[in-house]
Amino acid sequence: MKKFGLFAGIFLSLLLICSLIVGAAETKEEIKLVFANWASAEEATRATLNAVIDEFIKIHPNVKIENLGIPFDQVGRQLITMAAGGNAPDVIQLNGNWPFELGSMGALMDLNEVAEPEYLADNYKGGLEIGTYEGKLYAVPYALTSHGFWYNKDIMAAAGIESVPATMDELMDACVKIKDKLGAGGVYALGVDTTKIDYSLIGFIPWMWTFGATPLEGGVNFNTPENKKCFEWLREIVVKGYNPLGLQIKELRELTAKDKIAFKLDGPYCLGILRSLNTKLEGDAFFDKFGVTTTPKSDKVSSPQILADIHNLGISSQCKNKKMAWEFVKFLTSSDISITKYLLPMGCVLPLKSQNTGAYSKSFENPVMKSFLEEVMPNMKAFPFGPKYGSASQFIINAMQEAATTDKPIDDILANCEASLKLLYGEK
Repeated sequence: MKKFGLFAGIFLSLLLICSLIVGAAETKEEIKLVFANWASAEEATRATLNAVIDEFIKIHPNVKIENLGIPFDQVGRQLITMAAGGNAPDVIQLNGNWPFELGSMGALMDLNEVAEPEYLADNYKGGLEIGTYEGKLYAVPYALTSHGFWYNKDIMAAAGIESVPATMDELMDACVKIKDKLGAGGVYALGVDTTKIDYSLIGFIPWMWTFGATPLEGGVNFNTPENKKCFEWLREIVVKGYNPLGLQIKELRELTAKDKIAFKLDGPYCLGILRSLNTKLEGDAFFDKFGVTTTPKSDKVSSPQILADIHNLGISSQCKNKKMAWEFVKFLTSSDISITKYLLPMGCVLPLKSQNTGAYSKSFENPVMKSFLEEVMPNMKAFPFGPKYGSASQFIINAMQEAATTDKPIDDILANCEASLKLLYGEK
């Protein structure tokens, strides 16, 4: 019996050792996450994002991150194609309508399943709403990037403009002065994206709102007197040479960095982008040249119209290790290295409330970031995105193209677009 007890003890010890070895092997099992984003496809942000990813891997040596950079204007379509093909990336950088489009097709998981309540409570309410569809949280904010009204002080001074336009009438007066005095030197008053890329509509929505138009709110609501004025304005700024034709957001930023555009709607990250495009803009030199405020108002609106444009992060419903994917999402949004090496240098407003008012509050004391926090962000509101927005946006962008590049009557452009939208949404 003693021998049996001895052998039994040895056997149990061996079992325990084996289980520990197996457990250790399981904890060290390599986990692969594919991170799809546009930041790695852009020169201005590639190196800093890679540094953040490398730091995460140091902390989690059993994790391998495949950094999949996709050009911004291709992200939406590629994500839909990948998800439909069953090879969606695990963690996805999202924007605009993508959380709704991907979420409605079952391509994203509900982050309420993995997100800690205290983490969600530290988010801005509007930031979470822009990633929520039918009660499911498909994306959390990566950076708050609502567009402010950027202005170039040097161009204004050269054109004899004494104050930043606060109304649309003042803005058009400024356009005339800039064209008359600086137009021969290739300087434009405005930088509105007039291309066919998806993001051109994101940049145009605040202008439609400013004229009092409310497309896709409470119905299609597109062919209205307010929207007619907006599209007539779009044609005017192109025909009269106040705005360059056929340039997308990247090209417009390059002109802005070269003192060729006076006024432009863009996010807080434009601070970092313009500095990367013009090395002379370091330190206070940037704030001596550029400022930010809210969009000019018209007689149709009583408050500035700011679109809640947010860079956010989602996790694929196909992801095999959702808990580790969530750890990576938290690292990207809240780790010190991500904040100090990527988010703050790019000029982003941080996703968590405690970050902006706590340890990193000094980073928002410069005039530009202070304007975003105190003026722009309090006025931001969400556009009524949804599963059909992707298709709807193409009809609207086509209408924008017709207004900017043809002499087709605006009435006909709006009527045709509205007819297509009503067919899409099943309205009579």
